Amino acid sequence: DIMLPGEYAQLAQINATQVEIPETTLSALVAEQAAKTPDAPALADARYLFSYREMREQVVALANLLRERGVKPGDSVAVALPRSVFLTLALHAIVEAGAAWLPLDTGYPDDRLKMMLEDARPSLLITTDDQLPRFSDVPNLTSLCYNAPLTPQGSAPLQLSQPHHTAYIIFTSGSTGRPKGVMVGQTAIVNRLLWMQNHYPLTGEDVVAQKTPCSFDVSVWEFFWPFIAGAKLVMAEPEAHRDPLAMQQFFAEYGVTTTHFVPSMLAAFVASLTPQTARQNCATLKQVFCSGEALPADLCREWQQLTGAPLHNLYGPTEAAVDVSWYPAFGEELAQVRGSSVPIGYPVWNTGLRILDAMMHPVPPGVAGDLYLTGIQLAQGYLGRPDLTASRFIADPFAPGERMYRTGDVARWLDNGAVEYLGRSDDQLKIRGQRIELGEIDRVMQALPDVKQAVTHACVINLAAATGGDARQLVGYLVSQSGLPLDTSALQAQLRETLPPHMVPVVLLQLPQLPLSANGKLDRKALPLPELKTQASGRAPKAGSEKIIAAAFASLLGCDVQDADADFFALGGHSLLAMKLAAQLSRQFARQVTPGQVMVASTVAKLATIIDGEEDSSRRMGFETILPLREGNGPTLFCF
Repeated sequence: DIMLPGEYAQLAQINATQVEIPETTLSALVAEQAAKTPDAPALADARYLFSYREMREQVVALANLLRERGVKPGDSVAVALPRSVFLTLALHAIVEAGAAWLPLDTGYPDDRLKMMLEDARPSLLITTDDQLPRFSDVPNLTSLCYNAPLTPQGSAPLQLSQPHHTAYIIFTSGSTGRPKGVMVGQTAIVNRLLWMQNHYPLTGEDVVAQKTPCSFDVSVWEFFWPFIAGAKLVMAEPEAHRDPLAMQQFFAEYGVTTTHFVPSMLAAFVASLTPQTARQNCATLKQVFCSGEALPADLCREWQQLTGAPLHNLYGPTEAAVDVSWYPAFGEELAQVRGSSVPIGYPVWNTGLRILDAMMHPVPPGVAGDLYLTGIQLAQGYLGRPDLTASRFIADPFAPGERMYRTGDVARWLDNGAVEYLGRSDDQLKIRGQRIELGEIDRVMQALPDVKQAVTHACVINLAAATGGDARQLVGYLVSQSGLPLDTSALQAQLRETLPPHMVPVVLLQLPQLPLSANGKLDRKALPLPELKTQASGRAPKAGSEKIIAAAFASLLGCDVQDADADFFALGGHSLLAMKLAAQLSRQFARQVTPGQVMVASTVAKLATIIDGEEDSSRRMGFETILPLREGNGPTLFCF
């Protein structure tokens, strides 16, 4: 035992987080608030504004419609809707009916969505007319198209949710090659929201932004927290969260006070700001939250200098009701940070953080160990996977009868009692906030035609461009079964049919064999990096727009660009740099250039054509981009 008695006492005090919370549900909390402030503004997007009374009328009407369609308490209901007031209303109606919502990201391939539906077997799918054909071959799936307000019938609220019910099911990457559904209960998320309201109280004067895709668990507090406090929720346009300039305009237009950023997206947003635009567009921000990946301390300092808005670092896996720890990333606490990243901090109400060694013994401050979570916010388990649930949600040796979740994260205690994240103990990683199991990608690649071996590696392709955020990209390495050359372009296209965009390697490299270490294991350090396409092979950029764009490419990518056909992504660009490029070009051309336009026109010449175009179709190009739509075989990454 390497722990001193005083250290045991210190850790016990840190984890003394017991707070009594009411036995209630999300729908009951929202109904209670609506009764207090019926006429206050509750929910808005660019087309609709609902008061609390009107919102409740819509929720109750839709919940009754769900009941008529056969939804029962304890069921799950899949949701494939774009971001709008109707997405929020749908989620609230589902919990009003006593069911759990299952968010479906319509940017995912059909095969992946089908796997989720096969595993969850929802009693109903709520979607739109244009998305409905994608689900036509899913057996026994009833659907409801929903994109307009319902006529209130004066029905009594259902409030069929119970504290023991599952609130939502969110699928994450799975090492077996199949995504796994995480079931989170009502009591877990209620604890999380009540803690948040106590720690960062909202009032009726607050405006919360809903901009996180609903397939990410951060969206849960965006969808529900405002409505237990009398605040207003405003919905960003469907793809606006990808565009820093659009978010600036959104914050200013609605007077947003509370929002969330993945740290990588915060870096892109900060890069789009000037002192003047920060004052103009961020003046109303009162509290900004970050989670999803390590939060660089230098980025926090830059944010603080530009905006002065308090920044908060939150941490938690999908398996523990969004977040389980917190740490201030501004002011005095930020000034005391000595590492490169802000600590993940202290436990929230009714949760515990444990750092244990390989023998399951607690480690003293300063010593690295495996991070485990305990308490009320642990998920109910993995949908239909009792084996996986048992392996990750284990018996708590320090509290008989309780469970403990093994995060796979490596961490240590700091002297001030906060936890510092150090990395992973397995092949799971996060790139720009996206949770990725490398093993899942490997298994999908190994199933490709004529592939004998496959491995995925996350690396920085262009060191010169590796500034201001996570610059890692996924590279796939393949060994042919026959020994013949593989058609990597065709194989990459097949991967896009199965994997979501953020899990498709930006480039595939064929190797004669995978490099092995002396003990026969894969030697990742010996995997070769892809070669950047820096040699000019076409005409030089023309004077005017092309020259300006080529110079912008060069400044961001750290290489000379003398070819009008030079491809931003083939030169090592990635999604964060695409945002920076769009912001830089917007300033230079005095008109909005979006990241989506960079996606669909990623060469100097094509982007110049869009920027110089006067027709509405040209100017709108890329605004709704979700998937890559470009010619050529160069690497590209749309990982937001």
